[in-house]
Amino acid sequence: MSELLGKVAIVTGAGGKRGIGRAIAKRLAVGGADIVVSDKYNIPPRGEDLTEDWKGLESVAEEIEALGRQCLPLTCDISDSKDVDRMVAETMSRFSRIDILVNNAGVDIYGGFLDFSDELWNLHLAVNLTGTFYCSRAVARELVKMGEGGRIINIASMLGKVGMGNGQTAYCSSKFGVIGFTQSLALELAPYKILVNAVCPALMPTDIHSEDFKKEAERDGTNIQEVAARTHERIKAQVPLGRLGTPEDTANMVAFLTSKEADYITGQSINVNGGLFTAH
Repeated sequence: MSELLGKVAIVTGAGGKRGIGRAIAKRLAVGGADIVVSDKYNIPPRGEDLTEDWKGLESVAEEIEALGRQCLPLTCDISDSKDVDRMVAETMSRFSRIDILVNNAGVDIYGGFLDFSDELWNLHLAVNLTGTFYCSRAVARELVKMGEGGRIINIASMLGKVGMGNGQTAYCSSKFGVIGFTQSLALELAPYKILVNAVCPALMPTDIHSEDFKKEAERDGTNIQEVAARTHERIKAQVPLGRLGTPEDTANMVAFLTSKEADYITGQSINVNGGLFTAH
């Protein structure tokens, strides 16, 4: 596959070993793109991989370079607009172009609504929604100057379409915002042939909930692996296809949205959920 040869993609939130960002970065590299991978810091081993050797962005960059593509690993706090502008400037300095942005970085921290702190509420909005805005704005400015079109793909969530209790009010609110942002931005950027879409995965076995699972394990006197397995089994039982999604499932949809076959698709929020919540 070489459809993306000569293209450059930025993938945020790409430093986790079991994360969607890593899978997306590798999938776009297989398609021929050179990749910028970013995260707030080098993600250490966590969740169910605590004993494994992992060097975060450095490890992802090594994997992409082993595929024969160039990779620029950059730390970036996407909730800081100046840091985002720096990331984009460094990308342009290295590659002289940007073609694809995948806004994947996100947080999801459980917390009962009545006791949810201002700080946690603001964190969800700052990373999941405002960070998506900052990155999209900075990249779109470069895409417009280049005049060749481009793709912006936001990783939203099924919980951006279906409200959920169980301590996820802030996460749902931010992801509903991402879907609305996607629809509006698609209209704003259509005259420049910049396509904007969102991908909405259901829960999958990444480490986004590792800290919550750790707290639950400590409270129940068990371990994080048991808590994760229990949660995943509960969700899997509701999925019509009978399995949880994988980061690669989401990465495949992102790859499709970067392809020529998706040239007439913009403003959409596409489920990758095995049939879960099929009415939404």
